[in-house]
Amino acid sequence: MSAKTVTLWIVGGALVLAGGAYAAGYALAGENTPRNASVSGVPIGGLTSDAAVAKLQFELEPRLTRPLTVTAGAERLTTTAAELGLGVDYSASVAGAGAGRSWHPAHIVTVLTGGGDQPAVVTRDAATLTAAVAALAERADTVPVNAALTVRKTAIDRAEAKPGLAVQQPQTADAVASGFLAATSIDAVVSSVEPEITTAEADEVAAGVGKAALASGITVKTGSSGSFELTPAMIAAGLSFVPADGTLQPKLNADKLVAAAANQIKELGLKQPKNADITIANGKPKIIASVDGIGLDPAALATAATGVLAEPKGRSVTVAATVRKADFTTDDAKKLGVKQITGTFTTYFPGSAYRVNNIGKAARLINGTFLKPGETFSMNATLGKRTAAAGWMAGGGIEGGKIKTLLGGGISQVTTTTFNAIFFAGLEDVYHKPHSLYFSRYPVGREATLDWQSVDMKFRNDSPYGVVLQAWTTGKVGQTGSVTVRVWSTKRYTIKASTPVRSNYRSPGATQYDDSPGCVAQSAMSGFDVRYKRLFYRDGKLIKSEPFFWRYNTLTPVVCGKKP
Repeated sequence: MSAKTVTLWIVGGALVLAGGAYAAGYALAGENTPRNASVSGVPIGGLTSDAAVAKLQFELEPRLTRPLTVTAGAERLTTTAAELGLGVDYSASVAGAGAGRSWHPAHIVTVLTGGGDQPAVVTRDAATLTAAVAALAERADTVPVNAALTVRKTAIDRAEAKPGLAVQQPQTADAVASGFLAATSIDAVVSSVEPEITTAEADEVAAGVGKAALASGITVKTGSSGSFELTPAMIAAGLSFVPADGTLQPKLNADKLVAAAANQIKELGLKQPKNADITIANGKPKIIASVDGIGLDPAALATAATGVLAEPKGRSVTVAATVRKADFTTDDAKKLGVKQITGTFTTYFPGSAYRVNNIGKAARLINGTFLKPGETFSMNATLGKRTAAAGWMAGGGIEGGKIKTLLGGGISQVTTTTFNAIFFAGLEDVYHKPHSLYFSRYPVGREATLDWQSVDMKFRNDSPYGVVLQAWTTGKVGQTGSVTVRVWSTKRYTIKASTPVRSNYRSPGATQYDDSPGCVAQSAMSGFDVRYKRLFYRDGKLIKSEPFFWRYNTLTPVVCGKKP
C-alpha cells in the first residue's frame, strides 16, 4: 500500500470520527435549553422546551398577580401587572434562551456547555398600561410655583420658587414593563419642571424696583385743584408684584390706592359723584337722579404712579381732575323696572304703646329700601340692634319657650308682614324662622320671628329687576293697629299659597306657679305641625312649587303667685 493511500485512509478515518462526534453532539443537544440558561432569574438549563415553558409559567405566573407599586413623587399606584395589561410569552422566552434543534456548531456547543440569563419576553396591552400611567401622572404631576413678592406694610416679603414634577409617561410605561418581574416596587420616570420666575430673580426685583417703590412718597399734582402726596404706606396699600414677561412687575391697584389716599383726596375739595337711588315718595317709587362730580380717575392715578415707581426719590406726577360719572346712573335706575306692586301684605296688632312705637319705627326703617338684582335684604341689618338709646321700647317676646319682656318686643309683626309680602312677590326666601309658638294674628306657618343675636329674616332679589319696599302703619295706642308692606318691581309670577295642613297635635303640660318678681303669666297653648306650599304660576300654568314645614311647640300655662 502506497503512502498516498495510507494518508487517505487516515484522513477519511478522522472525518468519520469527527462526523460521529458531531452527530453525537447534535443528538445530545436535542431540543434542550442550554446547560446554564435562565429566564428572568428562573433556571431552565438542560430542560426540553415544553419542560422549560412549564417551569417558567410556574415560577413567573404568580408575579403577574402580586401587588405592584409604582411611585411618582408623593403619589403611589398600587395594582398588579395583570391589571396593567402585562403578561409573559413563555414559549418565546424559552426560544430566546436557546432551546430548539440546530446543526449549527455554535448552537450545539452553547446547549452542551453554555447559556446565561435572558429577560422574559413581556407582552403588554398598550392601551391599558398607558391609561394607568396617565392616571398616575394626573395625580402626581405638579405645577412649578414661581417665586413671589408680597407687600406687608412697607416691607417686601419673598416666597421661594418651587420646581414642579412631570411624569415621563412613555418611559415610565417601559420601566414598569421591564421591571415588574424582578421587583414589587418601581419608581416612575420623572423630571423636574423649573418655574418661570426663580428665587434669585424675585430677589433682584425686590432689591431693585421693589425697594425704590417704597423709598419715598409721590407728589400728585391735579392742576387748579391742588396737590397731595402718596406716602410710602399708601403706595404699599395698593402695591403688588405680578408675573409678566418672565419676571415680576410692580402693579398698583387703583381702588386700593384711592382708598388709602381718601383723606388726602377729600382735602382737595373735589365734588364727589352721587349714585341714583329709588325710594318711595307720595306712596309710589321715585327715582332720585344721579349727580356727576369732579374727581380723580383711579385708573389714571394708578397708571401715573406706576410709571415712577422705579425712581427712588424726587417723584411727582400730574393727574388732572375730570368729570366723574356716578357708578349707578339715572338711566341705570330707569332700566330696573320698578313700576308695579308685585307683593303686598297687611297684619293687625293690639294697640299697646310698645307695639305702636316699635312696629312704627321698624316700618319707617324698612320703607324705601332699594335692592338691585342679586342683592340680599337682612331685617337685622336694616333695623339695627334694638336698644333704648336707639328708641326701642320693651315689650312682650319669646325667650327660652316663655313669654318675657324684651327690648324691641313686637317687631316680629313687621318681620312676618315683610316675609309675606316678598313671599307673594315671588322673591327668594334665604332664611326665615317662624315663632316657636303659634299666634292667631299671623298666617299659620307663614310667619317669621326675629332676634338680634340668633335669628334673622333674609330674602334675595333673584329677579333681573329692581325691588323697592314700601311700609307703613296705622292706628294709635289703645286702638287696633295695622302694618302693611308692599314690594314694587316688575311682576314675574302670580303667587298662591296652598291651604295649610295641620297635624301631630300636642297638649301643654300642667300649670306652673311662679311667685318671682319678674313673673309673666301665660295661657296654655297647644302645639302642632303645619305644611304648606308656595305655588308659582305664569300665564295660568303652575311653573314650580316650594314646600314649607314648621312645628309649633306647646306653651305650659304659668300663674303668677304661690301654688294654692
